[in-house]
Amino acid sequence: MTQYYKIPCILLFAVLLTQSSTNAQLRYESSLSLSAGAYAASGFGTNQFVGLRYNYFFLGGRYFVEASLGLGSLRSRVLENVAKAQVFETERLLAYEFVGAYDYNPSGYLPYFTLGVAGINQGGQSKFAAVLGVGKRIPLTGFLGTNQLGIRYDVRDQIFSQKINDSDPFISHNLVFTFGLQFYF
Repeated sequence: MTQYYKIPCILLFAVLLTQSSTNAQLRYESSLSLSAGAYAASGFGTNQFVGLRYNYFFLGGRYFVEASLGLGSLRSRVLENVAKAQVFETERLLAYEFVGAYDYNPSGYLPYFTLGVAGINQGGQSKFAAVLGVGKRIPLTGFLGTNQLGIRYDVRDQIFSQKINDSDPFISHNLVFTFGLQFYF
């Protein structure tokens, strides 16, 4: 299970080391990004996750709002091997988020902070969640002859009340780690 955490951590470290101060992104009001990473469902293991995001920036890029859609799986080797039980009707995961973000210094090294809500469909069970997160947008100035490309990383915590079969409800923290390519327009 820990192997899924190594890739986002290595990428995050590399991005922080190679980041330069630039203001290229601040000229654009919107962006689309495609991200991939890991979804760590509380108690069920970690699986691959892909997402599509739309951002609208205002006040010089310090603030933005975001709508995102993500797809993944809830496959759990632990439950398959130990419990020999299927908790959900399907292994499909669908998550959509609406968040607001604050980036103190869009061209600096500090991450932005996100706060919002999510709708999560785990194997046929729908839940609403609160979302907390951090991330960073890094413009790729002059890459491929354009200033409209960038990369980004995000770490989000989707917090909601979970109930499995006949158990008592408990607070679930599903962590989402993504790294992606961003196109500004």
